[in-house]
Order: sequence, then C-alpha cells, then structure tokens
Amino acid sequence: MRPVLWGLLGFVLCLPLALVLLIIAAAKYPAMDTLTIKLPAELRTTVAELTLRNAGYGKDSVKEIDRTIRFDPDNADAWSRRCHGNLDKTSYDQAACRKAVSLEPTAWNFNGLGETQEQAKDYCAAEDSYTSAIRAESNDATSLRNMARAALRCGHTGASVAGFEVAEGLDAKAAADPDVDEEEDVKADLLADREYLAVAYDRTNQPSKTAAICTRAHPDWKNCRCELTETGVKCSNEPATFASKN
Repeated sequence: MRPVLWGLLGFVLCLPLALVLLIIAAAKYPAMDTLTIKLPAELRTTVAELTLRNAGYGKDSVKEIDRTIRFDPDNADAWSRRCHGNLDKTSYDQAACRKAVSLEPTAWNFNGLGETQEQAKDYCAAEDSYTSAIRAESNDATSLRNMARAALRCGHTGASVAGFEVAEGLDAKAAADPDVDEEEDVKADLLADREYLAVAYDRTNQPSKTAAICTRAHPDWKNCRCELTETGVKCSNEPATFASKN
C-alpha cells in the first residue's frame, strides 16, 4: 500500500511541473499545435499569452500572433497587434481592427480602424472612428490630427479646423518643451498640423488665418501655398492664390 501512496504523492507533486513544461513546450513548438488546440480552454489561454509574449515584433511576429489567436480567439492584445502590425503600412486589416475595437475599445484601436478606413478612402467612416478615439482619450494630439485630416476629406471643414487647431496647440507646446522625447517626430507633427490648417482655413474662407498659419509652417518662405494631394498635403513657395478646392 505504501508504494502506491508514495507513487500518488510523487504524481501529485510532479503534476504542476509537468503542466508548466507542457505549456512552455506548446508555446514554443508549432509542431504541438494539433495537441495544444485540444487542451482545456484555461490551458490554451495560458499558452496563448506565453506565445504572444514570445512573439516579438515586426514581420517575424505574424505567425506567432496568428497562433495566439488560434489558441485564444478573444485575445485582445493579439487582435490589437494584428490591427497595427503592418509596419510598412502598405495594406491594412480592417476586420482585425474591428475585432480589436470590439474586444478593447481604446484610442489606439480606434485609430487603427480609422487608418484602415482612410486607406479604403472611406473618409467619413474614418472621421467617426477617430472621433471615438478622441472620446476614449481626450486631448490626444494624434487622434485629433487624424480626425481633422479625415474630416477635411469628408467635407466637414468646420470639424477639421477645430481638430487641427487643438492638435496644433498641443504639438506646439510639446515642441517647446526642452525635455520632449522624439523631438523630430513632434516637429514633423506640428508642421503637418499647420500645413493642413492652411488648407482648412482656405476652404472656410479665412484668408488672413490661411496666410498666417502657412507662414508659421514655413517662416523662411516669402510666399506660401498649400493644397491637398491624393495622399497628403503639399506646400510650395509660390505667389499664388491659396489652395485649390479639390
């Protein structure tokens, strides 16, 4: 009887370690996925979390993110990373962003959804998504800039002006901070605010504000003119009437 009891005791003591080793192996080796998918939901969720933690970033992370979702279809972090994972931004996964928003309605995920809609030229839908991002995180210059950019192309020039004005104020304050992180990125954002504002002011028939903000964007230019292009905004040092109504 004693050997049986000692055996049971050893089994009980070793079981947690065996489970830990199984989880680590399942997360590390894709060859075990057929077995992993048959594990109880609680264990699959743990494997999914470990898989995502080990996935890293960049193109090499895609397969591990997909494995995470296969093990745990409602893993909010995995869906968010799939939504934002295309580093070169040449294509977007709108379905992934919608799923990410449904699981975790953060400003980050709403901005991701808005980006997919902008790429699809669905600017009014993008404006709505960016507006939701602003509601989720007020006074966020990125969300405000995104909303204002989409609103301009949607035809909501009043909303565009309001958004860019607040974003420009926030970015100007950040750019003036001597301890600001990523200084060049902040300056680039501030320049974009001002160039887009030049277009937005022009479209709302405010020539004095148009000239003033364009000069602030390019103080070394004698003349300044900004207009929308297919992919952004273009400014030039030309003595011409302000931005076309494209």
